[in-house]
Amino acid sequence: MDFRVDVFAWIPQPDVPNPLFSVPGGALGPGACGPRFGGDDFVTPPASAAAWTGTFRAKQSFAFSASAFGAAPSVTVNTGVIPGTTTVLTNTRAAGGTICHSMTASVKKSSASVEWVPGDSWYQVTLIGAAQDPVPAAAARGLLGGAAGSAASAATPNLAWMLALRFQSGHALGIATRALYATISPMNLDVSGRTFPAPTSFGSGGNLVHGTAVVTRYPSFVAYVTIGLTTIPVLFADASSRNLAEIVVSQSCLIRQLAF
Repeated sequence: MDFRVDVFAWIPQPDVPNPLFSVPGGALGPGACGPRFGGDDFVTPPASAAAWTGTFRAKQSFAFSASAFGAAPSVTVNTGVIPGTTTVLTNTRAAGGTICHSMTASVKKSSASVEWVPGDSWYQVTLIGAAQDPVPAAAARGLLGGAAGSAASAATPNLAWMLALRFQSGHALGIATRALYATISPMNLDVSGRTFPAPTSFGSGGNLVHGTAVVTRYPSFVAYVTIGLTTIPVLFADASSRNLAEIVVSQSCLIRQLAF
């Protein structure tokens, strides 16, 4: 049995405000060269990680195999969090803005693991990631030194995710799991089922993939699960109608339940 999870975060808008630009005199260095940060400029992600051709803010991939349920899992892919590139634009994209400065995003958290949970008869994959716009910290460091850069980094919000995916032998959920999911359901941000209505399962083996996620309300996130040769988005938190300020708010979500 082969399982894989891929997570992407991206800014769905073409560009967002750069607050450093409002500081007069160019004191904050090249990060203040333009009034906008470049976004990734698309709303709906592709149906699989392999089809991803756009830019991103951060991504993470993890895969494992097991000979049978209960056997020791063998990790086959563990990329850690891969940062995207932050760009500063001279104007909005609509007005013809061009890149005047770019930096690789800062990775703040990166971990991934898999374990067999015998009491629940599932493999649990836990992915944790966080990345940050590096421009404010770089500007403060250049102006006032390393301590100021560290303080600016601490004050800059991270885009972040924490996914707990369960690949379960059998399809019946326990009482505690059902109760947990029922509490999360009213606040669920996931629209993957509506956006990607097919396929509706990985197969008919009588098993189930399910789980939970905590993501910041901005930017957008997608999580893909691949079992064998089939890939399905199991989480799509669409931030195209939200704004950058919501990056400071984290929200629980449900992983779409699918048979395999």
